[in-house]
Amino acid sequence: MIACWLIVGAVSFCPRESQPQEVAPSAARVTPAVAQGDGVEVRVSSVEGVTLAGTFVVPTSDDAAVKFPAVVFITGSGLQDRDETIFGHKPFRVIAAALAQHGIASIRCDDRGFAKSTGDGKLATTFDFLEDAKAQVAWLRSRPEIDPQKTGVVGHSEGGLIGVLMAQGPDAAMNFAVLLAPPGISGARVIVTQSGDIYAQMGVAAGDAAFALECHREMFDAVIAGADEATLKPIMRRLVEAQLAIVMKTKPSEALIESSVAQGMAQVNSPWMRTFLPLDPADAIAKISVPTLVLFGEHDVQVSPKHNRKPFEDGARVSPMKPEIVVIAQANHLFQTAQTGMPDEYASIKETMNPAVPTLIADWIVRTLSVPQTPPAVAPTSSP
Repeated sequence: MIACWLIVGAVSFCPRESQPQEVAPSAARVTPAVAQGDGVEVRVSSVEGVTLAGTFVVPTSDDAAVKFPAVVFITGSGLQDRDETIFGHKPFRVIAAALAQHGIASIRCDDRGFAKSTGDGKLATTFDFLEDAKAQVAWLRSRPEIDPQKTGVVGHSEGGLIGVLMAQGPDAAMNFAVLLAPPGISGARVIVTQSGDIYAQMGVAAGDAAFALECHREMFDAVIAGADEATLKPIMRRLVEAQLAIVMKTKPSEALIESSVAQGMAQVNSPWMRTFLPLDPADAIAKISVPTLVLFGEHDVQVSPKHNRKPFEDGARVSPMKPEIVVIAQANHLFQTAQTGMPDEYASIKETMNPAVPTLIADWIVRTLSVPQTPPAVAPTSSP
């Protein structure tokens, strides 16, 4: 997920040219394990020094000639495991299970440098994770079970941004994309609008919120301009003091201010943040050249449709392939049915995801790729 910026005590942060063979109406079936999102452990080589550990989920078929469509899952910001686990919820596992039951294979990997994957994730940027996603698409296309002309991605939050970059023509990296809460504006604007929406939900006084947001903008403008540490540190202090004034009822200690400034400086000096802040997907959105489904949550305060939907609508007017855009009623950033959409609500919601969402995704892929949908038969054998 895109992190809530320095909120003290809050979240830490058109089909391709060929028409490949379709899956036979009665060919796909799933085992009980696959129906729950289980699969086989695999390793995918990315750039030098990075090996991604993941779960490969694939239906089975009595026809050896059948090749299945497949997706790569791309997590949001911050290092995450293959299931995008948060507060015990595993949204990617839930979606993978729904896809398998619709005859669609998938691979989902731990982020580089996290869990069982190798590499240094702490130094990685959005573009490094983009290369890892491309490596997974290439791996899928090399598999004998998979139709190489029917491979796509399911990306969430920053993963949706990566999906946009992969979907742009003239040489898109895959054949279709499902983007869940993708940023439509620059990283700096995402964080500022996110902070503003959270302040509004918190009931912060308009003047205090406006001052804090101006401090955000000043900080981000300076970072993007390449300001040195001596210039950034007093700006960071003003931002920290504005944030602490919002969340604390008593005057903060100097020690707390200094530690918060140090934490903030570490964030803005990270390679990921330096890359993310100026990154604007507008040009890539205008070049989307594969079928694309864009989903937003109505109550999402992290990547709100209020701020991020319009760039996709504007880009659709000129893009080679117009994306389909759907706003899920009452959904938050995780696509749970929510009351406020605030991050502090995520853990208390029992459902991992509104159950209509994985079905919507699977049905859209089936329809887009013209994959005949039939009730899967349960086989007694294990996943291949």
